[in-house]
Amino acid sequence: MQAEVLFDLIMDLGEGPLWDERADTLHWVDINAGKIWSHDFKANATTSFDTGETVGMCALDASGHMVAALQHDIVRFDNGQRTVLASAETHLADNRFNDGKCDARGRLLAGTMATKGDKAMGAFYSLTEGQPLQVLATDIGCSNGVGWSVDNKTLYYVDTPSGHLWGFDYDIDTGKATNRRSLIDYTKEPGNFDGLCVDGEGMIWAAHWGGHRVSRWDPKTGKKLSEIMVPAPFVTSCCFGGPDMQTLYITTARGGEKDREGYPLAGSLFAVRPGVAGLPMHRFGQGA
Repeated sequence: MQAEVLFDLIMDLGEGPLWDERADTLHWVDINAGKIWSHDFKANATTSFDTGETVGMCALDASGHMVAALQHDIVRFDNGQRTVLASAETHLADNRFNDGKCDARGRLLAGTMATKGDKAMGAFYSLTEGQPLQVLATDIGCSNGVGWSVDNKTLYYVDTPSGHLWGFDYDIDTGKATNRRSLIDYTKEPGNFDGLCVDGEGMIWAAHWGGHRVSRWDPKTGKKLSEIMVPAPFVTSCCFGGPDMQTLYITTARGGEKDREGYPLAGSLFAVRPGVAGLPMHRFGQGA
């Protein structure tokens, strides 16, 4: 099975697809371009707006406003107005926020990474609306995919250079993450894990940066179940969406000029129907 290109549109560093089931709209970000993109499937219209800086991920809040992690700030956009909800690592000029998602109580979990070198200078954070930013983990190389088990008792997390998809015991009532352990060792896989999502059967779908694919894994056994090839080398993230939640949307990056040789679709968005449904994504502040 292979994913097919969705739009005639190329991102520099596409990331963080997000399905809005209320509006039949797909949102995603182009990190380096600093843009948040949206495609309204009912109107067949694609729009974007420029945040003015790098944007690692986006989410929706309970009222439908956009929340995004910019370089150092987590912000809410409301009718063109920007409100800073939290800031992190402003003293580290080469760090920026990267991937993230909201949990079932409306907390936003997002992490950071260093843009120069490979030092573990990032961290993994949790933000509850109206409260200070909390640190969940430190010494992070490149904070990436975030997800939860269907019962919300296990937090899934990718620190890309580590070579492992990590599990934490997660207390959905308090937001505490403890007992970090390796669930999947991907050091022998093509490429490295990047973003991820979880389907309705509790299986993890992981994007392979440098691996031309997304793969499906059983987090209880650590075994790979299947994979879908993507005609682009740098696969960044994925999410389920569509009216029946059975379409897997996949973002990719262009990479360097040499990386793109033979891959004219690098940086495109792709879609595939893998035969399993996903779950609606949670909204910031929904349980506050």
